[in-house]
Amino acid sequence: MADAPSPDAAPEEPPAAPCAADDLLELLPSWHRDMLNDGASPLTLKTYGQSVRTLAAHLAALDDPPATMEDITREHIKDWLTAMREAGLKESTRSTKFANCRAFFNWLVAEDELPASPMDGVKQPSVKDQPVPVVAREGVLAMLDGCDNTYEGRRDEAIIRSFADGGMRVGELTKLTVDDVDMEQQVFWVHGKGGRKRAVPFGAKTARAVDRYLRARRRHPKARTTDRLFLSRVGPISVDRVEKMIAQRAEAAGLGHLYPHQLRHTAAHQLRLAGMNDQDMKRIFGWRSSRMLERYGASAADERAREAHRRLSFGDQL
Repeated sequence: MADAPSPDAAPEEPPAAPCAADDLLELLPSWHRDMLNDGASPLTLKTYGQSVRTLAAHLAALDDPPATMEDITREHIKDWLTAMREAGLKESTRSTKFANCRAFFNWLVAEDELPASPMDGVKQPSVKDQPVPVVAREGVLAMLDGCDNTYEGRRDEAIIRSFADGGMRVGELTKLTVDDVDMEQQVFWVHGKGGRKRAVPFGAKTARAVDRYLRARRRHPKARTTDRLFLSRVGPISVDRVEKMIAQRAEAAGLGHLYPHQLRHTAAHQLRLAGMNDQDMKRIFGWRSSRMLERYGASAADERAREAHRRLSFGDQL
């Protein structure tokens, strides 16, 4: 006969109630694998995953959480949006998380994991365009002046010039390999969003900076163990390390906080100011939508308009 339980024994915990949040998190790796096969970057996977986990955490914390994914309703989604707003998240952040989770639910529907998406009919948070400030020529020069002849100095000058000249995304720059640099044609062969490859040209001064960096790179302890172009002290440089370097160089130059994407906007502004046509801009920057032409360098649009007027002034022709 089985022994009677001791009166001092702690009572067994009841089994956890089923929760839709667990199902979402269980299916997240499968979605990530599909996106990875479609060419999504690790940074994209991280961002989308964070959005789904935010929603899952909200659902799990409810007094009456939905038991299955089919039990998630539009009201749950609206409640989540309200909770994010009350927590002080910016409109752009709420909008991004909403869009990412909507993509996840659409995938669940396509995979027959759900009959319909609970996000259908829920309005995405609207975002007012906030023009990204571009960096003045003097500011970029001040950052370059701080780069000395050490390994880090040569590397950082090559990175800054590559951003300001060709306008790559930071994730694209960190994925460059040595073979992606064509010094004869003066182009970087960039692997962009969706696995699309494009040529990003660079000028003579950037070519000189990259060449000087490549000579320093040959002496790097990790040069023979990786083909990644830009190296930190311990191996391929990361997105976080590039962002930190740009911020530090900007602070030292008296520019305040700066991040790599501002240099991409700066490159777009300067090329448009110089008169580059829209089709060439789209090819170099990897844009499919013409709307991006309006967004990039928007904070300096008035300057471009004044410059265009100076060149074309009808009054000066009278």
